[in-house]
Amino acid sequence: MEQQPSNEAKLCANNCGFFGNSATMNLCSKCYRETQAEEQKKAQETSAAPAVIVAPEPKVEDEAASEAIMDEAAAVHEEETAAPEPLAVAPAQPMQPAEPEKPVQANRNRCLCCNKKVGLLGFECRCGYVYCSGHRHAADHNCTFDYATFDKERLAKANPVIAASKLDKL
Repeated sequence: MEQQPSNEAKLCANNCGFFGNSATMNLCSKCYRETQAEEQKKAQETSAAPAVIVAPEPKVEDEAASEAIMDEAAAVHEEETAAPEPLAVAPAQPMQPAEPEKPVQANRNRCLCCNKKVGLLGFECRCGYVYCSGHRHAADHNCTFDYATFDKERLAKANPVIAASKLDKL
């Protein structure tokens, strides 16, 4: 008689509450993926460890020549391990705070705040991002655009200063 695998459900070996499978070492699919990922990570760490390669010593019959080679190797080793000399820093201009780079919106069909699909009705703000109807106002999405300065500049361009000397006297 042939033995057929039992169709009895077995709980996961990690006691997570889900059912395990004999093909996955009696683990559920989630626990099996996690153990596989851990094993791969450990394998990568062991393979990424720096390997020390020892070069075979050259066979030199003359002791003076072998000492010269050893001194040369020691000098090269000292040069590699020596601390770099501090560079003389010239007085520079005062450091200006670097402006943080503005992140790029990956999907312009979704709201940047809530990731809601906006379709054709997305609202593009002056800060350069697309928002849904709930986040379209500057206060709703912490807008970085300076509206006050923009409006002041626009008013200054639209309304030039009128000097008294340009008016005709009556």
